[in-house]
Amino acid sequence: MKKIRRILVIKPSSMGDIIHVFPALELLHRAFPKAELDFVIHPAFAELLKYSPFPVSRKIMFERRKLARLRSFLPELLKLVRKLRFYRYDLIIDFQGLLRSGFIAGVAKGGETVGFANPREGSARFFYRTRIPAIGRHAVEKNFNLVRSLLHSQENLTATPMPANDKALSKLEMRFGKLPEKYIVLAPGARWSSKIFPPELFSEIISLVHAEAPEYVFFTIGGSGDREREETLAGDLAPDVKLVRTSGRTSLSDMIELIRHSKLLISNDTGPVHSAAALGREIFAFYGPTDPAKTGPYSTNAHIYQYGGHCLKCLSRRCRVKKNSLSAAPCHDLDAAKIAADIIAFIKGGDKPCGENQ
Repeated sequence: MKKIRRILVIKPSSMGDIIHVFPALELLHRAFPKAELDFVIHPAFAELLKYSPFPVSRKIMFERRKLARLRSFLPELLKLVRKLRFYRYDLIIDFQGLLRSGFIAGVAKGGETVGFANPREGSARFFYRTRIPAIGRHAVEKNFNLVRSLLHSQENLTATPMPANDKALSKLEMRFGKLPEKYIVLAPGARWSSKIFPPELFSEIISLVHAEAPEYVFFTIGGSGDREREETLAGDLAPDVKLVRTSGRTSLSDMIELIRHSKLLISNDTGPVHSAAALGREIFAFYGPTDPAKTGPYSTNAHIYQYGGHCLKCLSRRCRVKKNSLSAAPCHDLDAAKIAADIIAFIKGGDKPCGENQ
């Protein structure tokens, strides 16, 4: 491959998807340590790039909301195109595999344009000059192997530790006080409604864990839209359970540092599980509409709980089986006592829980 001076990576969202690219970026950085990297990303996730193993020179914001509005579409598109064509890129890689990300790769000024041979949206591949078959089952493996194949490298996939952010930790402790020695993080929200397990599941697990390990403090995390679930969860707990509510009150960096220093994470299928995986934290996660083998936490410390059924891994953002808005999705019927017992076993230092499908 010719000398590479500037690289453009396209992966606008989401939190987990961006973290899944980090091992591939590390390999890319080892191959081209003097190259500069620009990254196309949604503004909501731009802060994640502080943790990129390949230092990012320029963040090119993909303003999806502005591009979706008739009034702001054209000026925002022209703004994006100008930024994409400000430099000439020696290498452009689209890890997203959608029509819009393929279009971004196509309009950027550059040479080699690379993407998957069978992207998520087939029309995206027409924007790639080099199409590489997806190798591996998990998204982390596919992204890493794309770069590995491109470079004709023999390197193996290894864990990519996320560097500590002392400024974020200081900011977090200024807001919520010094972090306790023993605490557990909870992520009761998610972007898809079908991924949101009942708050009552979390509160029941917390109550059972608290009965055996009362010294532990619990922190909820999430966006401002998760506050209602946070309040529901808190309302089901006994007064002596210590719960610190941070939903909508932290940045992505704050959230990552909170997870870094925790004992474990209890979570729906949402972005923080991937942060926890990259940080080497223990994860107890609930999965229903998606396949954890493909997009779950890429970690040997992850315990996945699923309730079997014909609708499992349906990939539907909203449950199509529920009878009404008040009824529960079939895949959400998990055994809180079993999950709590596994968590307690881990906390107490006994046998490591298997935590596989129920």
